Amino acid sequence: MHAAPESELFPELYAEREKLIEEEERNARLDTPLFVCQLSFPGVPTNLHFFEPRYRLMLRRCLESPTPRFGMVMPPRSTSASVGMDFGTMLEIRSVRMLHDGRSLVQTWGVSRFRVLERGTLDGYTVGRIEYIEDFPEELEDTLDAALGEKAALEAENQNTTSSIASVPATPPPPSAITRTSSTPPPSLNPPNVPRLHNPCLERRPLDAGNEALMNKCRAFVERLRDGAAPWIVQKLNDSYGNMPTDAPSFSFWIALVLPIDEYEKAKLLPIRSTRLRLKLVAHWIDQLNSNWWFSNGCVVC
Repeated sequence: MHAAPESELFPELYAEREKLIEEEERNARLDTPLFVCQLSFPGVPTNLHFFEPRYRLMLRRCLESPTPRFGMVMPPRSTSASVGMDFGTMLEIRSVRMLHDGRSLVQTWGVSRFRVLERGTLDGYTVGRIEYIEDFPEELEDTLDAALGEKAALEAENQNTTSSIASVPATPPPPSAITRTSSTPPPSLNPPNVPRLHNPCLERRPLDAGNEALMNKCRAFVERLRDGAAPWIVQKLNDSYGNMPTDAPSFSFWIALVLPIDEYEKAKLLPIRSTRLRLKLVAHWIDQLNSNWWFSNGCVVC
């Protein structure tokens, strides 16, 4: 007589044990601790305050590892969402100040961006499996810029053609509307004394400004921020974000941090792999700020 298998004798316990084994195997793949806190970017410092027990445990484990690093992602925008942001920044721990009550003040430096492929929970804090995000090579910037500009022009041309076709009336006009005497010629579509309307979407646009021109526009905006702010605010900006970087990739993230716009809007830079496109998006934000009445009237940093 053969004994019944365990799965038949104790089906509930067997299912629970199987679930725990699957969860352990899954969590073994999730080898990156994730601090769900705030926005951070590579190439700039981030100062953090650890006080929750779960994150104090995470910090201690990071410090014990050969490479003391952890990823940071923003929390979900709405309280009803159960999953946080899919993109974040890997932070390298530079210094830790332990306080007497167990809290820690941590200085970090953003070293790279990543995308969260899979996430889980370990001892209360989030862990994940990630893939790193690298920028396109610098020599491809102009080629990518030209290709995207051409694509935008073609899309605009197609949209213009579609709207023109849609404006044609579905039924022909009444005969009285098109009757005219034979001695009166029909009006020309392009009279000689009326200039032809220029549609920039029908022509190939020249390349937009390069990285240096975009950076100069951003630098001028930062100087305006500094001129309109109190000295203590300027000092706080310097302490929080460090000195202005000189290389374009780091600069594109640094300038976004100092802009007075929504943090979730700034997070749109994380998945972009082109420095030129990031600078263009930042320049677009600056144009929007300059067009706002509250900003143009002198309320720069309140």
